[in-house]
Amino acid sequence: MIEFIGEKTFNVRGLELAAKEWGRPGSKPVMALHGWLDNAASFDLLLPHMSDIHVIAVDSAGHGRSAFRSRDAEYELWQEIGEVVEIADQMGWKDFALFGHSRGAVIAGLIAGTFPQRINNLVMIDAHMPMPVLAHNSAKQIAKAIRDDKRFAATSPSYFNSFGDAVDARANGFLSLERDAAEILALRGVRECEKGFYWHNDQRLKSAASVKFTREHINSFLTAIIAPALLVYAQNSLFTQNSEHTQLSSMMSCHTIVTLPGTHHLHMESQSSEVASVIQKFLISSA
Repeated sequence: MIEFIGEKTFNVRGLELAAKEWGRPGSKPVMALHGWLDNAASFDLLLPHMSDIHVIAVDSAGHGRSAFRSRDAEYELWQEIGEVVEIADQMGWKDFALFGHSRGAVIAGLIAGTFPQRINNLVMIDAHMPMPVLAHNSAKQIAKAIRDDKRFAATSPSYFNSFGDAVDARANGFLSLERDAAEILALRGVRECEKGFYWHNDQRLKSAASVKFTREHINSFLTAIIAPALLVYAQNSLFTQNSEHTQLSSMMSCHTIVTLPGTHHLHMESQSSEVASVIQKFLISSA
């Protein structure tokens, strides 16, 4: 069983990124990446069931306690490749494992394909790559991204009368999750001001991406991955594995697929210990 050590802050090219540190140096180094509009507390229920790992769970830019990107910057997935690797460099990690959930799993896959020699294990929870797009839609995609950026830059977060109301809103949202899990995220992600309680995420995270990858782009990342990969799917997820996912995941040279009971946030709900056990066995078997 690993323990929570404390908070850490990394300065990555002038951007302050917050993180939670679990376990002790000298154990297997792991970078943990959360999902869209979640935060580093996403792994709070999973990690206590694991052992012999040293984890940095990062708040991605615009999430949790990390800084927002400047107005002239966007929230593109590929931007986080360099940021995660820079954090690993600051930790002195020559190679390391990646745990990713949802959006974080997609980013983990991109990192593993970009720097294959540095990633020794890859765990992807309920996602692994963005769905491919057609190249001829690129112009429309950029137009939508520009409109969205302008719209959400001028949008205020929703304000709630109480902390509990903010928790309920997250628990019952688009990607619903157990209330206890929503509260764990809220303890890190909700703040209070004179208008009430609000989720401290950059509203521009809701904007469409300027650039999305085609099948050829995605294949170039997946075929470059050399780390043993574990894909954990939830039985009752909105992102249920389909033929497109199967075709894409087959591009990885060494991967294992496991489907477990639960919904999209199964790693932080009542199935967290089971998910942890599957991941721990994978790490041992691929050592």
